[in-house]
Amino acid sequence: QGRCRQPFLQHFLVMGTLRCLAAASLLVSVKAWSLQPLSSIGLRTRERSSTNPAAKIELPYSHNSSVRLKAATYSSFLHVGALMGVSTILASLSASRRRKQSLERQRHASVVVKADGDELELAWEDPETGEKNYVNPWETYVELTEEQIVAEREEAEVGQACEYEPLNWKFHSYEGPVYKKVPVIEGISFPLDPNVYYPPLEPPPPGEKWGDGRGEDGKWWMEINDEKVQYWQGWGRRKTACAIVRLVKGTGQFRVNGKDAITYFQHYPIWWLKACEPMAALSVKNEFDLLCKVFGGGISGHAGAIRMAVARALEDYNLEWRPLLKKAKYLTRDWRMSESKKIGRHSARKKKPYHKR
Repeated sequence: QGRCRQPFLQHFLVMGTLRCLAAASLLVSVKAWSLQPLSSIGLRTRERSSTNPAAKIELPYSHNSSVRLKAATYSSFLHVGALMGVSTILASLSASRRRKQSLERQRHASVVVKADGDELELAWEDPETGEKNYVNPWETYVELTEEQIVAEREEAEVGQACEYEPLNWKFHSYEGPVYKKVPVIEGISFPLDPNVYYPPLEPPPPGEKWGDGRGEDGKWWMEINDEKVQYWQGWGRRKTACAIVRLVKGTGQFRVNGKDAITYFQHYPIWWLKACEPMAALSVKNEFDLLCKVFGGGISGHAGAIRMAVARALEDYNLEWRPLLKKAKYLTRDWRMSESKKIGRHSARKKKPYHKR
């Protein structure tokens, strides 16, 4: 799916200009009111309200009427300028609001409203034959070997719990819209509007995964030595650390943030083995190269985050490994963290000793 363009810089420039105009209009308005002379009616009113009738009322600047006329003219011009500035600000605000609303309406019309001849339809499944009008790449069946089936039967006879995941598990039935045998999100019309979204504007072929930066064929690709190579990606977290891992067909190289994993983990074998534990459990350590990027937290958190990311990348490579990875809890987020220190205590839980006197 594409990403929508948002002109943040233009919005900030417009708002800054409007703030400057508002400040200038306020200053002009204050200056105009300070320069406005007293009228004859104002003079008579002040004479009546004055306690000392003999007191003389002096006009600003001069008693000359021509001077007062010039000041009044200058004040009137300032008033007109202030009013024009305020009106310009209001017009600009209304225009920007109309522009924003028009963009929202355009986006809403391009995304929600279905175009003529759209091939969207609702998903359906024949309960008798199991035939569907869509292809879900994640909906696969896990077939067990004959030895595993025999072991299950023996354990069932003894009354013990089964060691394996339930047979032939699948996802919940899908009932949403379908476009060319590809499940899509409700309210989206294909092809996507090129004025709103970046390519690709069409979903991948049926049966291919899409999203998360995949290519048009539903796969991840990268260039290594000017050669296009496919990779499988996963991300994981542990404590406050986060890791992004790419699996590439190779000979077992392990790189973390551009360094060799043994050097990065300070030659501490427990951290290094913990990071690549899912691959060692599946005996595929020497079949892939690991390219990892980690940030946040410490070395121990980095190892746990890489372990979860590697498990998710292996699941994307072969979904039949999911029951084994899930059973070993490699796909489970470990939420254990160090509790923060509390105010008034020595640590998170330890309290200060009680003294009666």
